[in-house]
Amino acid sequence: MLSFLRHPPIVSRPATQGAMSAIWIDGVGCFWLSLKDRVTIGGPGTPSAKPDEPRESADLAILSDLKQRHATIVRNGEGYLLEAHGSARVAGREVLDRTALNDGAIIELGRSVRLRFRQPSALSLSARLDFVSDHRPTQSVDGVVLLADTCLLGSGEENHIVCHDWLGQILLVRQGLELWCRSRQALTVNGHRLGSGRRLQSGDVVSGEESRFRIEIPN
Repeated sequence: MLSFLRHPPIVSRPATQGAMSAIWIDGVGCFWLSLKDRVTIGGPGTPSAKPDEPRESADLAILSDLKQRHATIVRNGEGYLLEAHGSARVAGREVLDRTALNDGAIIELGRSVRLRFRQPSALSLSARLDFVSDHRPTQSVDGVVLLADTCLLGSGEENHIVCHDWLGQILLVRQGLELWCRSRQALTVNGHRLGSGRRLQSGDVVSGEESRFRIEIPN
């Protein structure tokens, strides 16, 4: 897990991949936030046949020997499914086509990539992917939040991102492609009071007595 000093100046630009946003949390680490209903997982992208075309890759491209599009996590109105395009196992069982994902399930892809699926809150459809094996994307992160509606940040295990030293809870709310921040705590965004809530923009720094994070949102 990445570790930071208490309230240092945040000057570096957080790592993002594709259309994912990134959140750097002081003392906790870096997480990606995906708003997609379908998230592909695979190995590093291969160069395009044409030099001026971008490299193709999965939404979550992991440094591994996985196929370029090895699996897809699909969110529907009831939960999540894993679609297998290469060798895959969920909870120890081989996936030939697709299977439901339950909280705590271990996803095994290829010979050695292992992820844990978490859906910690019964009040939110959002979920999180943890890296169980040592495999990581090119930019190392601590997890990926599959953001359906809300993302809870706080000290309890019911939160999507667990921040052990926090005394209160912060809520990120998805409204279309926008992210809003709400909390009962006295927070500031770039030094200005949060109030009842505020839409977050790329580069915003949210601070409280025991909490601080920066958000990066791709254009």
